[in-house]
Amino acid sequence: MPWNFFQSVVLAAALLSLPALVSAGPIDWARRKLGGEPDKPKPGVIEAQPGAITLLPGQPTRFSVDEASPEAQLPRGRSFFRRLQLRERLDEALIEVRVIAQDSSASKFRTVFRPLFYLLDEEGNVRETVAVDPLKLDIRPFQTTNLVGCVSVKQLSRFLVATVEADVGKSYESGARDSVKAASKGGFYYSTDAVKVKLPYAATGELVLTVKPRPSAADKRCEPSDSATASAGKSGADKADADKSAKAGAGAD
Repeated sequence: MPWNFFQSVVLAAALLSLPALVSAGPIDWARRKLGGEPDKPKPGVIEAQPGAITLLPGQPTRFSVDEASPEAQLPRGRSFFRRLQLRERLDEALIEVRVIAQDSSASKFRTVFRPLFYLLDEEGNVRETVAVDPLKLDIRPFQTTNLVGCVSVKQLSRFLVATVEADVGKSYESGARDSVKAASKGGFYYSTDAVKVKLPYAATGELVLTVKPRPSAADKRCEPSDSATASAGKSGADKADADKSAKAGAGAD
């Protein structure tokens, strides 16, 4: 048979498969052909892209809340914020947060961002305000100073990470930490004196966030979100006004 006959057959097969490729998308088609498993957590911490962040359960994700982030009047005051969402709603979830201390040109102290979570309902309104309390100091030689904390929540799908406006300018103060003597990974020994740390709260900062499904009943690190809800002291009218502002601001990202 002439060679152009085979070329015609190949071309016809490609054209017949084109609608399927277009409807499924080239990435989905490639995944099926290669047998890959999409959306699996990667080892280590990943960097989030600008805009709304989609989290994978168990995947530590690093991002900034900075002056380029959207800003809105939220139930706990005006704040820069980032919008986060999950692929699928979790009936129970553990949110672990690591706040990374930042250098400040305006202060001799490093600053930290005090995180506050606004859990959103299906319409984008704030249904619950959750504070991460306590935040614990993680300070060790050869690494950046961090604050770490976690909270257990229910019905998690979409939420905002912001801060309390009134906290900006106040400070995180640790209790006096005992002196430390330990070996580093390289086999060297180090020691530190007892220290008390002061870290001013800033309007911006950097975080690493991890959402884990179904926290274990044996995990006593986090209090239920009911005990950290910030909206309890608001009247119904005040809360409704705040929720409207939060919804308008949430759509900005």
